[in-house]
Amino acid sequence: MKHDLRGSLLAKVVAIFLVVLLGLAALYSVGGLAIAYEAGFYREESQTFEDTELFQDAAESIAFEVAAGYLRYGDPYSYVLGIQVEIRDADTRETLYSDWTEPYQQAVTHTFPVSDFGVSQEPVTSEGSTSAGDTLPPAPAEHLAVTVYFSDYADVSGFDLASSYVFYQLVYPVRDSLPWLAIFSVISFFAVLVFLLCAAGHRRGSDEIVPNWLDRVPLDLLLVIFFCLGSLNVFVVAELNAGGWIQLALIVALCIPLCLLVLAALMTLSTRLKLGKFWENTICWKLGTLAVRFCRALWHGVGTLVHILPLTWRWVLVAIVLLILQPLLAIWGNYDGGPLLLLFLLDGALLVGTAFFSWQLQKCQAEGQALADGNLEAKIDTRHMFWDIKTHAENLNAIGDGMNRAVEQRMKSERLKTELITNVSHDIKTPLTSIVNYVDLLKKEELSGTAAEYLAVLDRQSNRLKKLTEDLVEASKASTGNIAVSLQPLVVNEIILQAVGEYDQKLTAGKLEVIVNTFEGNLSAMADSRLLWRVLDNLLSNVCKYAMAGSRVYIDLGRRENRVVLSMKNISRDQLNISADELMERFVRGDSSRHAEGSGLGLNIAKSLMELMGGTFSIAVDGDLFKAELTLPEA
Repeated sequence: MKHDLRGSLLAKVVAIFLVVLLGLAALYSVGGLAIAYEAGFYREESQTFEDTELFQDAAESIAFEVAAGYLRYGDPYSYVLGIQVEIRDADTRETLYSDWTEPYQQAVTHTFPVSDFGVSQEPVTSEGSTSAGDTLPPAPAEHLAVTVYFSDYADVSGFDLASSYVFYQLVYPVRDSLPWLAIFSVISFFAVLVFLLCAAGHRRGSDEIVPNWLDRVPLDLLLVIFFCLGSLNVFVVAELNAGGWIQLALIVALCIPLCLLVLAALMTLSTRLKLGKFWENTICWKLGTLAVRFCRALWHGVGTLVHILPLTWRWVLVAIVLLILQPLLAIWGNYDGGPLLLLFLLDGALLVGTAFFSWQLQKCQAEGQALADGNLEAKIDTRHMFWDIKTHAENLNAIGDGMNRAVEQRMKSERLKTELITNVSHDIKTPLTSIVNYVDLLKKEELSGTAAEYLAVLDRQSNRLKKLTEDLVEASKASTGNIAVSLQPLVVNEIILQAVGEYDQKLTAGKLEVIVNTFEGNLSAMADSRLLWRVLDNLLSNVCKYAMAGSRVYIDLGRRENRVVLSMKNISRDQLNISADELMERFVRGDSSRHAEGSGLGLNIAKSLMELMGGTFSIAVDGDLFKAELTLPEA
């Protein structure tokens, strides 16, 4: 970057000076070359200024104005000064007017038809003259020969003769080298201009484009200012009428600021293009952005207002708008056919929208039915849905996903708990078996006193722990279905009587009376005798532990809807301070103080075993009344 001229301020200043200088040179050479070619500077006979088309055209114009002034006002100098004139009749060579003297050496003669000036052949009294006898001079016959004598071209007023002479003096001597000067100046001008455009925005010691104060002005405002200043400059140049070298100097002086304005505009455009997004720094863009933001805010406000309305009121609002548009378009259509077409299009769009809306509702209804049937994988394609219907469909999809996740999480949790219980139970069984075996060996030693009491406690607690471990393993197997089930027709009455007989001593010890009611005789059900026995064993065990002493236990067997129904009712000894659902959970017992023996797994195991056999198990609590109900498919 040390030798990069694009960041040098001095190089830029020099380049600006050269651009202006070369621009003026290119303008002079190219413009001069074109005018010189039209003026005949490159003809072999063109030797003096008077031989050029520039002089001949200017002289003819002056002679014409002299003739017009003479014929109309009697004064050949009405339009031009700085000359001497001689006017003759072109046909008779009679001199009509002359004030020529010797100092005026250069003469040009032109002949004009009198009819070109619209002057009558008869004398005409001048209206508005100072006296009644003032009249215009009579017009000559048909043609006038006007000779104009020039002494100094700079003295001729009202025409560009002086400027043309200055142009001749500047261009004619260098007419042969002018094409080469035009080529050199144009090429050099564009070369330096390209350098300036490349250097725009660069600063010494920085690799980034750095805008100056001019680049921060809004682009459209800057261009308007430049255009106004440039137009003013061009207008002043066009209105100059100083003549000669003075006019040429003023034109050059006014062209310099015009070149600088154009150069400044090009350089700031170059810098803005390099910075990118130049349109953002314009008043039009900012006003447009504000307008867009306002429209967005208005649209957002209307949308928010509509969104906070309940769904019913939104559709009521739509219906009101449609009801208002319908009669308005119908009334308008009486005067013009266009609104009737709009009315038909509106009705068609309403019909299509209603069908589309109904189709979306039907898809949502089908999705809801699928979820209700348990198909959590059902999904609605919401790509062609809109507004509240799409939101509702997405919510239904989210419900299915959420339920899937919940089920998966619940299954994972249950699986982890089951694995934990199974693993812990198996790990406990090995040392527990050793403890039970050694307790049995100690009981054979006939210990006495305190040691015998300690041994009795150890025997009782080890057996309780053994029973809890077995219940845990059985609960784990039952909940996961890892138990072999052999269903076959089974007389339920016999199993009930066998189970009651097994618990006769414990029931008698608890002062409990069991009443078995078989209202419909012997009933057969499809069941596994081993598993059904385990269920009845758990229920009777609970009766012996928790039933009130001196009360009755009712066991009823019947049939309901092709199923065998068995119910067992008893009065609880302690207050049942939990619900039936909580009693079905693992490790829960009816006595919250947990002072009675038991693992709290009996009811949960019974429920799992009944489900494995295709049956049901439910309990109900009414005050202190505890009721368990079992159902099995009838054989």
